[in-house]
This record gives sequence, structure tokens and C-alpha cells, in this order.
Amino acid sequence: MKNATWPKAFAYIGLAVMGLALAYYSTAIATGGIAGRILGTDSGDALTSGTAFVMVGVAVAAVFAFLAVTQIRALTRGGTNS
Repeated sequence: MKNATWPKAFAYIGLAVMGLALAYYSTAIATGGIAGRILGTDSGDALTSGTAFVMVGVAVAAVFAFLAVTQIRALTRGGTNS
């Protein structure tokens, strides 16, 4: 965090949004897995992978949102960026 810059903070915000988009898209995969399981055309793999991607997407969004907030906080405080 020694070199806090606005472009780095905006990059973290963009990655957090991409994580949220992954989590949102994964709900469609999981819903398709549920429908496939009900119709008997899927063995549960789509539901499992959809659920896993939802968890990964939320985790990615949380990590990069935290990094973005710490970058912005360091930039708005002035002083030392340690």
C-alpha cells in the first residue's frame, strides 16, 4: 500500500464489479442446474458448479472491494501511505 494511486483504486473497483457480475451470472447456471435436475437431464453438476461460482464471485468482489476501499482511504487521508 506504499504507492496508492487513483488508477489502482479504480482498477480494484472494476475487478469487484466483475466479481459481482460473475456471481450474478452464476445464479443462472445454478437455476439451470435445478431445472435440469427436476427434468432429469442433469446429474447435478450444473447446480454444483453454479453454486461454487456464486461463492467465488462473492469472494472476489469482497476482496477487491476491500482493496479499493483501503486504496481510497489512503489517498484521501493525505499524509503517509503506509
